[in-house]
Amino acid sequence: MLSITDAIESHNEHDDDCRLVRQYERRQLKLGKRLAYILRYGAEKEGCQVDEGWIPLQDLMKVTLLREYTENEVLGEIQTSYSYRKTPRYQWERRTNGVHVRAAYGRRFERNPYHGQTQIRRLLDLALEYICENVENYDFEGFPDEFLLNEIIHRIKRNGKLTSRKLQGLLSSTMEHLDLDGIYLTESGIKAIYTKCPNLKVLSLKSCGYVLNDHYCEQIIRKCPLIESLDLSYCKHLTDRTLNNLIKYYSSNLIQLILSGNHNYTGDTIVRLVSECEQLKQLDMWDNPNCTNDILNILIAIAKSRGDDRTITIVHKNLLHPAVAPTNPWAVVNAKTR
Repeated sequence: MLSITDAIESHNEHDDDCRLVRQYERRQLKLGKRLAYILRYGAEKEGCQVDEGWIPLQDLMKVTLLREYTENEVLGEIQTSYSYRKTPRYQWERRTNGVHVRAAYGRRFERNPYHGQTQIRRLLDLALEYICENVENYDFEGFPDEFLLNEIIHRIKRNGKLTSRKLQGLLSSTMEHLDLDGIYLTESGIKAIYTKCPNLKVLSLKSCGYVLNDHYCEQIIRKCPLIESLDLSYCKHLTDRTLNNLIKYYSSNLIQLILSGNHNYTGDTIVRLVSECEQLKQLDMWDNPNCTNDILNILIAIAKSRGDDRTITIVHKNLLHPAVAPTNPWAVVNAKTR
């Protein structure tokens, strides 16, 4: 039987072990977040050489954000990190000049704000920084450079300062691509999309809040008739009414549709969508519980009946058929239709 002193020492040792475990978990979580930032967004900004997303591991280890980690720790995280869809977050390969790594999906690199190896800021970067800080003083209607508009939106969004009011001032009829992932949209913000951007072809409304319902989505669908790629993931207040409107207005032009994170869509309506939207090439409904095995088998049959020029990829966690399911579900989610 343990004495009181022995029991106290054992308890303290247990507390120390738990504390070490928590410290290790926090350290690994921080490493994961820093790698995600560098390999998806910040590699060039941090001074790494990037070639089609690939970065030499030796360059990566020079980044200040990773200075507290060893090469083995970084490579280990890259080799073992998986998304909730059970697919690798990163890729790595050994070349004659060393190991190269990259993010498997979601890459959107921000350009290095400095000239070459100097500490001299690029003029464009300085101008964009000033505009982002004073964006409400500008009117961008008719502004011809869509790339710069999206870059401004992206920067303000990354800083957590993109409000519906600022968004309205940035939208223009010249825009064909608009990514509003994670932006809480008000009624006025939603109206601005379909009144100021009638020529949109690619639109992401992922996680845009509860205000985006079937009524407002119908307005976007009706008044932005050219959309080919639409991300409605985690828009949890949309129902079959929205899918029926997609069938009605987009049956001849919709190429990519992402519906994950919403359990309101019924299997029968999804079957009708795949059947009638003949140009649809990518459909993501990863976690829809209404897609039973019977529904999935019907979708497989529809997909197999299409010609070689109308093949379709369907993403669902229970769909593994090689003729329909992708090898990497995240590659479909993050594909950019141009």
